[in-house]
Amino acid sequence: MVTQQTGREGNRALGAVAVAITITVFSFASTLVKRADTPAELVAFWRMVITSIVWNAIALSSGTRPSWRRIRRAALPGLFFGLDIAFFYLGATHNSVANAEMIGAMTPFIVVPLGAKFFGERLNSRALVFAVFAIGGVAMVLFAAPASGDASLRGSIFGVIALGCWAGYISGTRRVRGEMDVASYMAAMTPVATIAVLPLALLHGHMLSITAHGWMYTVMLTLMTGVLAHGLMVFAQSAIPIGTIGIAQIAQPALAALWSFLLLGETLQGWQVIGMALVLVGLLGFVLLNQRKSFQTGALAEPVSVTEDFGTA
Repeated sequence: MVTQQTGREGNRALGAVAVAITITVFSFASTLVKRADTPAELVAFWRMVITSIVWNAIALSSGTRPSWRRIRRAALPGLFFGLDIAFFYLGATHNSVANAEMIGAMTPFIVVPLGAKFFGERLNSRALVFAVFAIGGVAMVLFAAPASGDASLRGSIFGVIALGCWAGYISGTRRVRGEMDVASYMAAMTPVATIAVLPLALLHGHMLSITAHGWMYTVMLTLMTGVLAHGLMVFAQSAIPIGTIGIAQIAQPALAALWSFLLLGETLQGWQVIGMALVLVGLLGFVLLNQRKSFQTGALAEPVSVTEDFGTA
């Protein structure tokens, strides 16, 4: 009994470390995309190509062969995933990191109502008060951005499109969850996502005209977010409540803004800082009120608000 309890406590500790690393890695995504100094369409395409190869290699090494049935089941989520990656990267390269991350943080406010409508998940009406806080905070972050900074209307529009695509990916994934293990699902979904990004890359052209600097950051982004962070998240979900992971991920936008300040020299106005605080408080309250089970039980409860990261896969 003591051994089992010690083992569970050890797994929870490792899970907590995995979550901390995952959130930190995901928070670097926007900064890495901007540091690549490469068209976002090309970064998104080659990131998906490499990710697809890696996940299929992982699936094959575990004895899972490609299957058209799995690919068909993962087609719709894959389409949304690929478009999310492309438009998130476009948004990040045409916007400040703070703006891009705050828009992406709105994911729960779309996913929760979708879960209530299509999957019978509970929607706590009191949480809508916190949604108002968060939406008001995003408006402050966007409209208080310094005129001389990287913020732009085009970047914000790209970010909103990415937000919708990410919500579609989560909802589509929710439908096929349980039919495939993680490696099989990622191996089936990522080739579809790659094809979804291909037209944008072709429209840009010069698909191989990426500098050594750009390739370095593209590969780094792929291995950090597409492989390491996803793998650690899967491990963490088996060790600690998923709802707890969702709460911890609320720190991700703030970390991303910090990295953009330290590595990109981006700055925040005072009103933007207040807006970010409102977003994080609103998001925290919204997620907490929409959890199915109390965190005190220690159950691996399925959250109705956050099933993946905030769109920086």
